[in-house]
Amino acid sequence: MNNIVLPMKVLAVKLDYRRRILESMPHGYFSARRGKKAVVITYDPENSKYTAKYPRVLYVSSKRGKVYSEEIAKYLKVKNEYDSLLNSWKSMYSMPPPRINFPIVQFADPHGMNNEFFKNQAGCRGKYKTDNPTVSDHGELKSKNEQFGADLLKRLDIPFKYEPEVYLESIEETINPDYLINFYEIDRCSYLEILGMNDKIAYSLKTATKISGFSKDFYRPGREVIYVHVYDRNNFDEDYFVSQVLSAFNDMIPDSAIMWETISNAV
Repeated sequence: MNNIVLPMKVLAVKLDYRRRILESMPHGYFSARRGKKAVVITYDPENSKYTAKYPRVLYVSSKRGKVYSEEIAKYLKVKNEYDSLLNSWKSMYSMPPPRINFPIVQFADPHGMNNEFFKNQAGCRGKYKTDNPTVSDHGELKSKNEQFGADLLKRLDIPFKYEPEVYLESIEETINPDYLINFYEIDRCSYLEILGMNDKIAYSLKTATKISGFSKDFYRPGREVIYVHVYDRNNFDEDYFVSQVLSAFNDMIPDSAIMWETISNAV
């Protein structure tokens, strides 16, 4: 999969989320002065004296320079993300990106699955251990499909926790979904299940019971839980995986959060 195209609302949210962060951060860049590495501050929300015309220059090795160096490094990272997203927007749309009415409020939130919920959940809670684990940059996973999924989530900049733990009261069972993923820009998270091995009766029955339990306990497909069905164990459909995840993300952004009447300017 070469290129991932973000849906309009997802792209708009990612842009405005970073614009707001950039407004609250010191701006600047790194340079060399008299043979020494320096940090140049062109804007500081807490000090109006620093401007692009009259910047503050500090050596990185100085006490204040070290503090600003960390802040400017963070700024440059977010600015790079913002610029990349803005270029994507301009390549697809003629109108400027909208502002977003943060915080985004969901129509319903039966389980309080927000950023704080994600933060408080532990990963790697599954007790079953396979004889042939898949070793990856994400740790030991149970299958190659889980690795493919984890790799794509990383490309999508979606934090995740592998095999969290959730108790489904309707089936009186504690299960370990494949991932808990965090749509942090909209303060949401969802369980994500990769469902395969449909040719195995025992697995299929277990999957059906799990889906029924999620439904009865008010975990809505495409909201609190996302399902990705794998019908060919030898060919992981990356496009389908990405579309399921991004469709859920996009659908959790209400149209009322998009403010087209206000023009966004690049930072």
